Amino acid sequence: MITRRALRICVAILAVASTFSTPREADAQGRTHAVIVVGLGGTQEYRTRFHTQALALKAALTVRHGIPAENVTYLGEKPAEAPDVIAAKSTRANVLQTLGEISQRAQPMDRLLVILIGHGTSARNEAQFNLSGPDLTPTDFQTGLIAFPTQTLALVHTGSASGGFVAPLSGPNRIIITATKTERERNATEFPQFFVEAMTTDEADLDKDERTSLLEAFLYARAETERYYLEVNELLPEHAVLDDNGDGEGTHEAGLSGPDGPLAATFQLGGVSGTASQVPDDPALAQLYEERTEIQERMDELREVRDAMDEEMYLGQLEELLVELALKNREIRALEGGGA
Repeated sequence: MITRRALRICVAILAVASTFSTPREADAQGRTHAVIVVGLGGTQEYRTRFHTQALALKAALTVRHGIPAENVTYLGEKPAEAPDVIAAKSTRANVLQTLGEISQRAQPMDRLLVILIGHGTSARNEAQFNLSGPDLTPTDFQTGLIAFPTQTLALVHTGSASGGFVAPLSGPNRIIITATKTERERNATEFPQFFVEAMTTDEADLDKDERTSLLEAFLYARAETERYYLEVNELLPEHAVLDDNGDGEGTHEAGLSGPDGPLAATFQLGGVSGTASQVPDDPALAQLYEERTEIQERMDELREVRDAMDEEMYLGQLEELLVELALKNREIRALEGGGA
C-alpha cells in the first residue's frame, strides 16, 4: 500500500522532473541529438522488423517529440533501400563518425540519445552489438563518448546480451537502458517493440503531462514485455534494467524513488536536462547549479544511511530534500527564461 507520505514524495519527484524541461527550452538552452542504429537482422523477418521500428522511432522523435529532423540520424543495414531516411550504413566506423560529427556541433548543455535496435552477442568477455563488419562494443562507445564531457548521455540498447553494456558505460550524467540484465540473456528480445510503443503513443505517459521521459518509456516497455511472456505462457528470458546513478549496476525495479530512475525521469524527449556537470556561463545561474548539486549530494548521503534509519524518519528527510530540490529547480528555470 502506498502511504500518504510516499505519495507526496512521488509528487515531489515529479515536480523535480517537470522543472527541468519544456519544449520551448529546447531551442533556447539546449538540444537533443538522437542516433538510431539498426544492426544486422540475420533474416528478412528481423530486417523488416528492425527497419519498421527505426522508422517509427525517427518519426516519433521528430514529429511527436519535436526534435529537429537534422538532429536525428538513422544508420541502417541497407541504406540503399531507404536513402531518404537512412543516413548511412550501420558500421562501427560510421557510428563513431556520427558521434564525432555531433560532438563538433553539440553545445555544453545539449543531450545525446543513442538507440540500438538489433541482435547482440558476447565474445572475449565483452558484449557486442552485431553490425556489418566489426561489431560495436562498450569499449568503442567509451571512445566515441569522450567528446561529450558535459552533455547528458543516454544509451538504449534494445537487443539481446545488452546487459553487458551497463557496467562499462555507467557513469555520472549517463542513463543506460538495456533489454537484458546480463550478456548471458541472448535470446532475441521483445523489449524493442514495446519501447517503440512508448515513444509513439500516449500509453507510457504515466503522469499525463503530455511528455514522455526515458524513465516512463522504460517502465512501460518493461511491464509490457513481462505481460507479453505471461500471455504466451513462457518464462521471462529477458530482464530489462536501467542505470542512471553511475554505480554500474542496472536496476530492474527502477523508479522515481531510486536508486536508479530519477535522472531518467528528467530526460524528457525534446526538452532540456540540466545536470550537475553542466555549468552555464551566467554566474548567478552557475551558483544555483552549485546549490542544486549540494542538495543532490545530501540526498545521496541520506540514501547511503537508509538501512540504519527508521523508515518514517528516512522518508521525512527525503521529502524535505525533494521539496528543496524542486524549489531550487524552479529558481533555475525562472533564471533560464522558462518561467516559474
